[in-house]
Formats: sequence, structure tokens, C-alpha cells
Amino acid sequence: MPTALQTFRPALSGLALCALGVLSATGAARPVAAAVPAGVSLSDTTDALGWARRVIDVRAAIAAAEAELDPLARATAAAAAFRNARALVASPGARSDRALRDLVLRAQSLYEVHHGPANALALGPNELAGLRGDALALVLEDELATADLAAAATAAAVEAARRAEAARRAEGPSHLYVPLDADAILEAQADLVRRRFTSLTRRTRRHFPAIERTLRRHNLPTDLKYVAVIESALNPEAVSHAGAEGMWQFMPETQADYGLDSLTVRDPAASTDAAARYLKRLGRMFRGDWQLALAAYNCGPGRVQRIARAYTAETGQAATFWAIRDRLPQETQDYVPRFIAVAEALGRR
Repeated sequence: MPTALQTFRPALSGLALCALGVLSATGAARPVAAAVPAGVSLSDTTDALGWARRVIDVRAAIAAAEAELDPLARATAAAAAFRNARALVASPGARSDRALRDLVLRAQSLYEVHHGPANALALGPNELAGLRGDALALVLEDELATADLAAAATAAAVEAARRAEAARRAEGPSHLYVPLDADAILEAQADLVRRRFTSLTRRTRRHFPAIERTLRRHNLPTDLKYVAVIESALNPEAVSHAGAEGMWQFMPETQADYGLDSLTVRDPAASTDAAARYLKRLGRMFRGDWQLALAAYNCGPGRVQRIARAYTAETGQAATFWAIRDRLPQETQDYVPRFIAVAEALGRR
């Protein structure tokens, strides 16, 4: 059975505005007891007047924000108006009706123009509960359901794009594969490559054709030419702080194994043939997994084999570079992504 206040509510707004009009016009309050219908207490009417004043204050704040010409002042006023609207919703004795909903949404819309989206109408569970309106709750549920559908559609589109990118990468050579969750790793290396290696046009024109011919002769992927880029920037005279020499950065102990000496290690043709034979051996050692072979070129085949075997023993899965990357030395963790970034920067993709 409706309470006395619920029975009176349809006429409440008009009564409150009428009373405020009297206050405004005369500057003095007139008695309102005579206008109170039977069955409604004076305290109910007084509460209604206070509620009407709060509503009017929020409307005034929104109107002031909308009328403000200065952009900064307008943004500040919009935030204040939305804050007032939120406080109105959460206040004790808050009424629930369509007018209040429209007021809150108007304040929210003004706020979002300047400050971006407000999450879920920027109303917390307690604030929504404070509205106490079944009709309003249903409207909000409809809107949130619509938002959920939109979010689901967006998520589906993102996932479709991710799958398409995965398929694109899977179609390319396995040595250029990058898992989707490693995009940030690749991009970090791409930044470095853009700074260091994209100005090598003269050297690539001079050395790449001969390197490619040698790699083809050994039935190797011609993309392995990019190893010489990250090892020495295609400089036959390069010497590292660790003593590695030449375009392919052979260590002294490895030079002799592949027929090089202190002179031929700096000869582009001789060192490239030696590098091709060494890479071919690594490719066989890692059963055609060129990313593991590249890791081995950087930190040594024995180390990569031990880490790969430990991973397989622990997980029961075949080791890949991306699976064991975190177990490798930091330089080797960056080596394969840098190889891929060089390949992309110099035209492979």
C-alpha cells in the first residue's frame, strides 16, 4: 500500500517550486501549512522543499557550465556540476524519477566533453542504490547491457585482428616468427635498429649480393645475411672488445675450426663462406629451428642445448626460442628480436 509521501509525490515538484517562487519574489517565507493536503505531514513538505532546492542548485550549476565561454573555466565548471549531480544522487532522501536521471546524464555528458568517458555513468553501486527507482534501474541496466554488447563486439574485433596478425606471421619464414605477446619486445629492438642500422644502404648494396650467393650455394635462407648486420654493421674490419673479428665476428678459437686466420677473417668472401658453414652446422644441430640456431650463434650452441633440454625435461614440450628466452643471457634474449627487426627495417617485410 502506498505511503502518504508516495501518494503526494506527483504533486510534490509543483508544490516545491511554488514555495520557492514565493521565497524569491518576496524575500520572506510564507506559511505553507495551509497548502498541505490531508495525510501529509509538515516534515514531509519541508523535506520536499530542501530536495527541490538541491535539484535547482544542480540545474543552475549545469547551466552555468554550459554558458561559460572560457574553455578552462568551462571544463572546471563541468566537473563541479557533475560532482554536484553525483552528490545529489547519493544524498539521503534522494528521489527517483526520470527528471533526475535526465539531470544526471546531462551533467555526465557535459563532463565527458571535457574530461573523457565516465565509467558506467560514474555512479558506484551505493549511488545507484540511492536512486531507489525500479524504472531507472531498468533503464540503467538496458544501457549497461548495450554497453556490454558494444564492448563484446570490440573485443571480438580485436581478437579477430590478433588472429589475422598471427596467421600473417605464421605464413612467413619461421625464423621471422614473433608471438603476439612479444610485440613490445620486437618494437624495442626496432627502435634501436632504426637508430643504428637503417643508414647502411651503401654497405648493403656492396655486400648483400655476394652474401646471398654464398648462402644459396649452401642451401641456407638468404635472410641469414642480416646476422652480419647485427654482428658488425657489415664492416669487414670490425673488432669487438671480446676479440671477435670481421664481418661475422668470429672468435679466435672458432676461426681455426673454419679455416680462417688473422687475415682471412677480415676478407668478406672467405669469412662469409666460413659463416655459412657454421650456420649450416647450427641449423642441423637445432633441427632447422633457425631462431634457436641464431641464439646459439650468439652465446654458443652448448649453452642453448643445455637450456633447451632442461626446458623439455620440465615441461614435456619442445623448446623454442620464445619459450626459453627468459632463461638465456640478456644479450641473447635481444639477439633474435634484433635480427627480426633488422630484417623488417631493411626490407624483408
